[in-house]
Amino acid sequence: MSSVKIFIFLVIILLALENFACSEKPKEHYIKKETFSKALQEMLVIQYLKIKEPQKAALIKDILKKNHINKKEFKATKIHYAQEPQFWVDVFKEIKQRLNDENRRLQRKVKQKQRK
Repeated sequence: MSSVKIFIFLVIILLALENFACSEKPKEHYIKKETFSKALQEMLVIQYLKIKEPQKAALIKDILKKNHINKKEFKATKIHYAQEPQFWVDVFKEIKQRLNDENRRLQRKVKQKQRK
């Protein structure tokens, strides 16, 4: 092969590689299931509080900050797992377990106060 053909061949390969590299979407960051379920649990509670929407928004912002996640990551995770029922089963099992644990803790606390 002549040097011109080699040069053209290399240019075509470089252009193809550049096109491939540019067409790849950046990977989304998905939140770990445990972190997601903790944040979702708190958000679900806030949803039913009888407070104004700006207060709810501020509380949700605090939840995201506390869990070291942002709104974009939370939404991307929710969308990513929307068609995966097992993910949601696991998330709600974790939430149920935490709520049951909290319920038992509170019941023990009430019993201790009643004994006094």
